[in-house]
Amino acid sequence: MRAAPSTGHRGFMRKIIIANNKGGVGKTTIASQLVYALADKSHSVIGVDLDSQRNFTGSFEEATDLGNALELVMTDAPVEAELNAGDIGILSGHKDLLAQNSDDVLINVRNGLVESRGADFCVIDTPPSFSEVVYGALLGSDHLLVPIELKRFSLDGIERVLEAFIAAQEHNPGLELVGFLPSRFDAVKQVERDALVKVAEAFERLLVPHAIRNRTAYVQAQEAGSALSEFRTRSGKEATAEFGAFFDWFYAKINGEN
Repeated sequence: MRAAPSTGHRGFMRKIIIANNKGGVGKTTIASQLVYALADKSHSVIGVDLDSQRNFTGSFEEATDLGNALELVMTDAPVEAELNAGDIGILSGHKDLLAQNSDDVLINVRNGLVESRGADFCVIDTPPSFSEVVYGALLGSDHLLVPIELKRFSLDGIERVLEAFIAAQEHNPGLELVGFLPSRFDAVKQVERDALVKVAEAFERLLVPHAIRNRTAYVQAQEAGSALSEFRTRSGKEATAEFGAFFDWFYAKINGEN
């Protein structure tokens, strides 16, 4: 049974930011599938693409066009939507986002996100940096999820992420670090299994107890602009079950149930 119609346009919209200053860790795939999973639970969802490469924007074949993120970044114009239960609206990325790096940008992004309305949730995809745009998004968000790859040079960035989180939390005490999510995990490789153990030991309370593996279906869903559930191949079924288990944990976590 689907949930009752969304009332996000009349109430509080929770904002989830997916961020890491390392590229290639699966941020966009995780962000887009979170949007689909929330919509599947009959939530209305706004997706915000703050990356000039616009890969997140291309992750949705059918979604309501809410304009582009450059206006939010340049003028602090909030996202205004009137989405119903299960609807998805996208604030598209823009090629000029990369060039925006002034202090005004940080304030604009923060204010624009805080004032945005029209859905139950807002999921924010970010570029691989802690630029003024990303810091502004951290200041305007409620939950931070950090995908990580279990490789040496990716793991080196975890402390940098924690520093950025602590700096943002000083000005946004309501920001919650949901956790570090192992992404593109290859369980066959001993080096990645060893790295997972090391991260679990060092960041026990911050490590998400799920992992997103390196499966073909994630790439296919990204390229097709659709949810994982659309792919009935073996990889698709495995990815759907895997991401579903993570999402159930994530949904309970942000709702204070675990």
